Amino acid sequence: MSAALIKPLEWQQAIVELEQQGQDYPWTEAVLQSCFDDMHYESWGIYAPQLCGFVITHSILDERTIMNIVVDPLERGKGFGRQLVSTVQAVAQQQQQSLWLEVRASNTVAQALYQAMGFSVVGQRPNYYQTTDGSETAIIMQWTAEH
Repeated sequence: MSAALIKPLEWQQAIVELEQQGQDYPWTEAVLQSCFDDMHYESWGIYAPQLCGFVITHSILDERTIMNIVVDPLERGKGFGRQLVSTVQAVAQQQQQSLWLEVRASNTVAQALYQAMGFSVVGQRPNYYQTTDGSETAIIMQWTAEH
């Protein structure tokens, strides 16, 4: 695993660039920036040495949801996604929160990572994600800390 620094993320233009490079249907700059203006959102970036990945979470009471996680396509396979999810799990455990996420049914690599990190499939949202030829199901996954 490559050496990298994970720290709370502050708004910067590099987030938009990474989102556009790393997602087939990227969030807009306005949506991304709104996450940094709302006290219920927290974000972490991974640096090696520049920003090469980030995770955005939304937290309400005893639940935290991974809203967006992106790793630079050129940096994938180096464990950065795992490090970001592990950081969020540590925060959720410390705050006694369950952790939720949705992932495209076609993203079997991400699903395997989440399952290896203790997430369980708890449901589906049919026709949730946009695709070039229509829509795709979202797989809903949950992780609960062992206290």
